[in-house]
Parts: sequence; C-alpha cells; structure tokens
Amino acid sequence: MCSQAPAREDPRLKPYLPEGGLAAAAREVLRRLDRAPAQVKVKDDRTGETATVTLGREDFQRTFPVTTNGPAFLLSIYHEQYDRWARSTLGGRRSREAEMLMIGPLIDTSLGVTPRREHLLRTDAGTEFLGQWNFDSYLATAEIWPTQDVGDEFRTEVVSRIPVVFAQGDWDTNTPVENALNIAPYFPNGRLMIATHGGHGVIEPIAGYLPDVFETLLEFLRTGRTANLPARVTLPAPKFTEPDFPPPPPPAKARP
Repeated sequence: MCSQAPAREDPRLKPYLPEGGLAAAAREVLRRLDRAPAQVKVKDDRTGETATVTLGREDFQRTFPVTTNGPAFLLSIYHEQYDRWARSTLGGRRSREAEMLMIGPLIDTSLGVTPRREHLLRTDAGTEFLGQWNFDSYLATAEIWPTQDVGDEFRTEVVSRIPVVFAQGDWDTNTPVENALNIAPYFPNGRLMIATHGGHGVIEPIAGYLPDVFETLLEFLRTGRTANLPARVTLPAPKFTEPDFPPPPPPAKARP
C-alpha cells in the first residue's frame, strides 16, 4: 500500500484509522468477509426497488481502493459503512451493457506469461488485497481464444543496448513499479527514473511540477544522453478524500 505512510500522517484520516493503519483495516475487512459476506439493503436508483446486495471477499478485492479517495473508501468499509459500496456493486451487476472489448483477451492470452512469471503473479504479496481475478481468467481461458500463443522464447527477456528511459511512479496502481525494476537491468544503456507519489503516467506531472527534470528528458530525446537524469524525483503527494461520515469515538481509556 503505497499510501500507507502518508495516510497515517493525514490529520483528516487519523481519527478513522485502526492501529496498524490501512493494511490492518483491509485485513480486518477480509477476515470479516471470510467469516460471512455482508448483506446490505439498498434502494435501486433505476427501479426504485429495495434490493439486498451480498458482498464477499472477491467483491472487495475487485473494487480494492487504489485511487486518492481509496483510503476513505476502505475506511468506510472497515467502519461498516457499506451503502456506497453496495450501490456501486449493484449497479455493475445489473448493468445492461453486455459489450466487451475483445482486443484484451485476444492479445493478452496470446502473449501469456512464462511459468516463472505466473509463479511471481500468484505469489505476489499484493494478491492478499487484490486477489488473482485480474489475470486468472486469462490464464484459465487461453486455449479458448483463437489467437496463437507466441511461446516462451518470445516472452523471455533479452538484453537490448538501445538507449531508453523508464519513467515510473511508485504510486502507479495500473503497472507496479516492480515491473520497471525487473526489466531495467536488461537495458544496460537505459535509465530508470522513479517518481515518488507518481501515478500511471508521470511525464505530464514531471513537466508541470519539475520543469528542470523535464528538460533533462528532452535532452535525452535530442542527444541520447542520460547522465543528467536523476534516478528518483518527488512529485507532490495527492490529497486524500476525507470520509463522508463522522469519525468513531476514541476508545475508552482503561481505568487504573
């Protein structure tokens, strides 16, 4: 959880945080849902009818809060404020949109993963909170899709001496920073620049907040030189959304 430490220091979030912070809150939510799914009565905004929404572990993992309002959403679930989560889930389940972009499974099942990469995916620490649903269905259905498997030789890393700059945010919730760390050694003439607090796509924020660093990126494009590029830069931390319900009362102090 890249936002764990900043969230712990945010005065607006502190009254809502359990001991152990956001990770402890998420683990407690998972424990509760493993004991029994949450049953939430909500009004369907489309039909006006009252529906009971059942929310379990995988519902939580599929909607795991990863944006700047993520801590507030997670803390609302931790404090059993389920209404917004239930409404969002109900809307998704009753959506009449049946369209599916075929380019995803057609390409991704063809590209696939090596056995080593699959092992890393399935044993990654992040699956505790995110689950495996995001890749498991592709692996399970790879033989169904008509695109030809490209083979492990294509998937295996090769050394490239082409100069390249990898600019990666350590708050990227779409592509983990570990991906860049793993691939960078195969580009001996490349440079990895990690942006603290950076999300998915850091070039534009760097141009806006760090013009001197952006100029070094332009220099690389003009000359291929990476000597002046810093290995790490820091962008402003995003502001978290405050929970929309009153904080719980502080725990009672034990009598002496």
